[in-house]
Amino acid sequence: MVAQGLYARNLSMKKQNLHHKANLLGELAGFDVTGFPLAIFPKKHIARSSLIYPAAGEKGECINLFKVLQTNFCENNCFYCVNRKDRDCPRVEFAPQELASLFLEYYKKRWVKGLFLSSAISVSPNASQEKMLETLRILRQRYNYRGYIHCKILPGVDTGLIEATGRLADRLSMNLEAPNQKCLSELSAEKDFHRELLDGLKKIASFQGKHSLKGGVTTQLVVGAANEGDKEILSLSHNLYRGHNLRRVYYSAFTPVEDTPLENLRPCPPLREFRLYQADFLLRKYNFTPEELIFDEKGDLYLDKDPKLVWALSNIDRFPVEINKALFEELIRVPGIGRISARKILDIRKNTKLKELEQLKKLGTVVKRARKFITLNGKFYPAKKELEPEIDKQLFLWEEI
Repeated sequence: MVAQGLYARNLSMKKQNLHHKANLLGELAGFDVTGFPLAIFPKKHIARSSLIYPAAGEKGECINLFKVLQTNFCENNCFYCVNRKDRDCPRVEFAPQELASLFLEYYKKRWVKGLFLSSAISVSPNASQEKMLETLRILRQRYNYRGYIHCKILPGVDTGLIEATGRLADRLSMNLEAPNQKCLSELSAEKDFHRELLDGLKKIASFQGKHSLKGGVTTQLVVGAANEGDKEILSLSHNLYRGHNLRRVYYSAFTPVEDTPLENLRPCPPLREFRLYQADFLLRKYNFTPEELIFDEKGDLYLDKDPKLVWALSNIDRFPVEINKALFEELIRVPGIGRISARKILDIRKNTKLKELEQLKKLGTVVKRARKFITLNGKFYPAKKELEPEIDKQLFLWEEI
């Protein structure tokens, strides 16, 4: 009876310790963003635990991921990071087996649909990557888990570990954090932008080119902490999309963390993060180049209007566009007309002419934005008033508009 009591007590303490680690490492993993900008979703996601994180799907749907750090023990001292080596905070670590088991518990209860695994750098990049890799091996080989896995690759990891992790994951990523070495030096005195970060991301992209990861390759940039300009950021993103076939670049608005060197720096406005995502979609989906985007004298996007509208107002000589004659490439440059609505316009034009704004509205066009830039069967419909600055969730451009 005494032995049974000790066993039960030890088991209870083990579970408490596990949940303590889970809650702590789940909260800390939230600093890696996966696509919902604060300007649209300012309220904290309500979930069963800090481990459940709302990720953005390809069509804009919300997908709950089990998002966690393998450990928050870290050898680095990044100036903004909650896990920096010199910061006084609790330090914990998951063993690969216990993390795999905990994830499967959430997965079987249908609380989450996949895993997003990251880690601080403990001992060395290779040592920490090995532990994440072992967690993936247990899931894939011991438990035959076939669902979604996004795994971070740590800066400085050997090529062999990148390839081994890539064979078990659906998506790989490495955070660049800044657009160049000058800006990175404002965030970290230790990291080398070209040798560690950019070259590492290129190795991941090279693996993707040979093995075609289902979820592709992504990266993340911290915005608003290193005096970087939006033009610098978007020029880098454009090069990564064109030269290395990245699936996404994520933008994380800087938030100061207590007991870090940047704790007194002002937080980045969520609206700036939002405008970067809009401009990013123009680069990826609408054939814009960074040179076409309109920036202010500091090299930043204008906050009071979305980038597509700013471009149109600065190129007013290209408008109005006749809806019944315009090419697809011309239609998608019109504010309020996205790729889906442009295709619907082309399709319906095969059989009939569009003559009324209501027809466009039914096809998905945001008429209040488009009317200033179009004619319908030769007729112009000027806007009744200037467009007010606004945040429209549809304009986040998950895949369209």
